Amino acid sequence: MAHPVWQLLRGGNTLVGASTVVVGALMVKTEFTTTESVLVLLHACCVATFMGAWNAFNDVFDSEIDSLNHPERPIPSGALTLAQAKAIGRAAFLFSILSLLAAMTIAALFSENLNGWLPSIGIWFLAFLLMFHYEMVVPASFMLKHKGLMGNLAVSLLVGIVIVFGAAAVNGIANPLVWIVASVAMLVNAAREIVKDIEDEAGDVDRETLPKLVGANRARAIAQILIIMSFIPIVAPYARELLPMELLLLQCPAMLVLVSVKPKLYRGEDYAAQRSLRMAMMLGLTGFLASVLFPVQYSSL
Repeated sequence: MAHPVWQLLRGGNTLVGASTVVVGALMVKTEFTTTESVLVLLHACCVATFMGAWNAFNDVFDSEIDSLNHPERPIPSGALTLAQAKAIGRAAFLFSILSLLAAMTIAALFSENLNGWLPSIGIWFLAFLLMFHYEMVVPASFMLKHKGLMGNLAVSLLVGIVIVFGAAAVNGIANPLVWIVASVAMLVNAAREIVKDIEDEAGDVDRETLPKLVGANRARAIAQILIIMSFIPIVAPYARELLPMELLLLQCPAMLVLVSVKPKLYRGEDYAAQRSLRMAMMLGLTGFLASVLFPVQYSSL
């Protein structure tokens, strides 16, 4: 069994987030200078620890709900106390700030265009605002976690901007491919978040999730619409010749998995559906990455 701290931070998910930063940078260029490599690494560390902090705070705020939905998690299982979980979350959040400051310091010392690194700061603050308005239940918060679809979209926006954050590490947020890839991640993740809420509907006693507002079947229909919409940005880079058209074949695994989700949703197999959506997102990002790297490898033969 994984260590409680690893479970609290969702270590596997944070590593995926860190690798997604690298994917975002590779959408811009496939060869980095030493300075750019360090900046990409620091951006990846910043994202991993930010995600870990969000996950820890989420478990702190949802400790009572998790006793019903996820009793195996560190807090309801007794592996960690609330105080310990809060301390771990604060430490991860501090490390995220320090990683960003380190990246900005290196950019100031070695970059010829410091203004080009300002988007990284803006994206980090956007992510912080999303976390605040999603998790915090205070008068100043929009409390998006309790606003149905808006909460799902907020989390998915965070997933998408991780890719843009990676591009920002190499001054590449103006690259249209970056935004197209980010939109794929946002749409597929939004569908997955909705399906996860359907799974947890019985235990979400104090949340107004989309399934509670419109019913499970309508929520599944909305998730299916988002899945269909995701095919547009999957195909777009190849249709617009941002990537070689013949390499669209690399997206076939992702598209086939996305197609397989519909019957699972129809049968009410929500756990299987959300797992398939996660796999489709990973396959799609891998397809984009291979599409960027393949011509480079081919031309070197």
